[in-house]
Formats: sequence, structure tokens, C-alpha cells
Amino acid sequence: MRRFRLFLFAMLLILLAIPAHTAPDSLTRFTKTWKGDLPELLKNKEPIRVLVSYNRTNFFLISGAMRGLEFDLMRAYEKYLSKTHKSDHVRMVFVSVPFDDLIPALLDGRGDIVAAGLTATDARKKEVSFAAPYRAGIMEIIVGSKRAKPITKLEDLAGKKVHVMAGSSYVAHLNAVSATFKKRGMKPVKVIEANANLVTEDLLEMAERNMIEYTVADSHIAEIWKTALPDLQLFASTPIHSGGEIAWAVRPGSKEFAKSLSDFSGTVRQGTLMGNMVFKRYYENTDWVKNPGAHENRKELDKMRGLFEKYGKKYDFNWIKLAALAFQESRFNMDTKSSMGAVGVMQIKPSTAGDPNVDIKHIDTLDGNIHAGTKYLRFLRDRYFKDVAKEAQVDFALAAYNAGPNRVIGLRKTAEKMGLNPNLWFGNVEWAAYKEIGSETPTYVANVQMYFAAYQSIYQVLQKRDGVK
Repeated sequence: MRRFRLFLFAMLLILLAIPAHTAPDSLTRFTKTWKGDLPELLKNKEPIRVLVSYNRTNFFLISGAMRGLEFDLMRAYEKYLSKTHKSDHVRMVFVSVPFDDLIPALLDGRGDIVAAGLTATDARKKEVSFAAPYRAGIMEIIVGSKRAKPITKLEDLAGKKVHVMAGSSYVAHLNAVSATFKKRGMKPVKVIEANANLVTEDLLEMAERNMIEYTVADSHIAEIWKTALPDLQLFASTPIHSGGEIAWAVRPGSKEFAKSLSDFSGTVRQGTLMGNMVFKRYYENTDWVKNPGAHENRKELDKMRGLFEKYGKKYDFNWIKLAALAFQESRFNMDTKSSMGAVGVMQIKPSTAGDPNVDIKHIDTLDGNIHAGTKYLRFLRDRYFKDVAKEAQVDFALAAYNAGPNRVIGLRKTAEKMGLNPNLWFGNVEWAAYKEIGSETPTYVANVQMYFAAYQSIYQVLQKRDGVK
């Protein structure tokens, strides 16, 4: 597990990026505070910001792609909104924050939905509005290390130290158990909230390595992770709480959001076909959890980082923007070849690489491929988009990388006729592209930007978590 964490951290360093946008602070599009409701957001065609807690069950990365139970459910919600509102412009960006910052971030307007396996407790209901639950009958159990004394009844917890995730429902439920012990003249439970950057999966790993004796987890999470951490002891016969409900949270004033999520919940809740399929994918199929990402070649990713840095510096690009482009194009697979003849991680055509304006040979090698793709992006930026603000030039260059420069030049003229700003991509020429050529290019550029935002927030969380660990 430690090896996987180091691998993931290295991969995130390769993927980390700051999204290009039309403002000096390129993250403003996603980090600005906003407290409106769903109709306003959809009307303005703004992305839905989903607040998540990065862990290895609900939201995580494999091969640079986002995965997890909550991720899959929210992507299904994205499709649901597109269908119910007959819109091609529904977008989601996932913003990772420490678990105990989920509700504060929501209330501050830094996100629109909390999708993090959140138990709908009475205390939380006083702060936020919950949609109808999509899972019920949740049981919270004690998990012990190999050396821990068995917990066969709740009274066995008297005087024990139990480390739990900060801000979790486990804290309140353990404190309630402890309070009953005090009334009975017994030693209270020593409830220790872990560092805010650690999540339940981290504490399970720490218990398995005998760093702590006891922790708490939802039973389904404990059971799946025991397949990867076989020395854990699960004391399922003595839950500290049962009958819990997991639901998505929104701000109290977001009534339309709550209604929409509740309606959607009915299509994916426990017992539905989709709900059962998604749950089975992550909680019954244990192959991914035993050794996630083990098939990845870390040396190859490290090698790519060096090349992105090398050619980013040479052609005046942030290397992590180049890495994000490569991920969008090929998922870092050098063997990728398109039906149009584009090859390699940067998906560049031999004819483009051989053009006098690029003139890079050996694009069948990783070095040559990244070099050619980067030089071509620089050519697009300098030749066709010098007249727009610097912070928007890469947006247009990315669009041209996908659709061709002449097509994008035509879209700028169309945007002007539509009363839009021809010098801004997002929210302007982007909509002209939807009108004239469909969703491929707008989606392409938006996907790159949204990966940027997600990777940025994930990296910030994992950097702190790695320091704690």
C-alpha cells in the first residue's frame, strides 16, 4: 500500500496542472465562491462543482483517470441532468478537500454538492440539506489491528483508544457510546480524531501495520479493504451505530438542487439496477482494491515528466499543461494511433511533424513525439492567436490542436456575429463551436481544463496527507 501511495503521488506530480482560463488567476473559474441554485447554474452554463474527499474507495485516480463510487454516480447525475434539461452543456468538476472541510466548503460557496459517502446525521442536517439517501442500513464497526484485543461487546471499548477520521460521523457515535459508559461509572472511550488530512482508508492501513490499535469504518468499506489488508480484525457483531443513511448534501437554500438530486437518487439507490451495478463494481469486485495501479510503469511516467519539463521550458509552456494535453489525447499511451493517422502520446500526424513549421523527426519515439506536439502547439499559439489576451491563447491553441486552426478562426468570426467576444474561448467562441461544429472541440478543451482543476485539488490534498503519513 505504501508503494502504491508513492506511485500515485508521483503520477499526480506528472498530472498536476492549473487550468488555462481568461482570468489572471486561472483557477478562478472553479474556486470562486458562488451560492446559487441549480437553475441559475445551468442557465449560465457554469460547471457543477462536486466536493469530494480523495480516498481509495469513493474518489481516486487510476492511470490518470478519475474513478470511484461517488465519481461514477455523479457522472451518471451529469447525464441525468443533460437529459432532463435537454442540454449539452452540463459539466462537472471534482474538487477534493479534506473530509472535515467538506461542509464548510459547501457553505462557503466553494462547491455545489458534497458527494463523499456522507452519513446524514442529525447534527449535519442542522447545517446542510440532504437529498434522499441512495444507501441505507449503514453499519459503523470497530476495526482492530492484529494485536488488538477482541471487541465482543461495546463494553470492551471502555478505556480503549480509538483513532477515527476527523469530522466523521464516527466521532459523534463513539462519543455517544462513551457518554453511556460514564453514566454507568465505566472508563470512557478515548476518542482520538486523526489529522484532518487522513481518511478512513489511511487509518485502516495504520491499524494493519499496528501503528494504532482501533479505528472505525462503515462495514462495507472495512470488508472491501480487508482483502488488501488481511491482518485487520473486523468486529462486525458489535457496531457503534447501525441504520445509517448515505446521501448527497447541498446548501440549505439550494431547494432545486436538493429536489433534482433526490429524484436522481431514486434511479441509483440501493436495489436499483444502476445502484447495484455501481456498488458491485467497487465493493464486491475486489481485484482493483488489492493492488490498484500496479500495472503502471512508473519509470515511464517519470521519463515523460522530464520530457514535458524539457520541451515546456524550450517552447514557453507550463510542462504540466502539456502533460494534461497528453492525457486528454492518449491517456499517456505511446502506442495510441487514431484513424486519421495521429500517433503517440501527443497524437500528432507525421505530416504535421514534418511540416517546415514543426520539422521534428522520429515521432515514433517518446522524446520526438512530445517534442513535435509541443512545438506544434507553440506554432498554433504564435501564428494564429497572438491577437488575444495571453491567458486565453492556450485555450484557442488547444481548440486548434483538436479542430484545426482555420476552423477556429472561422468560429471566432461566427462568435462575433452572435454578439460574443471573439477573443475569449470559454463562454464565447466555445458556444459558437457548439452551434457550428457540435460538441467535440468544446468538450475537448473543457475536459482538459476540468482535469486540471481536479488534479490541482487532489495534489494539494495528497501533498499534505503524504507529509502527515
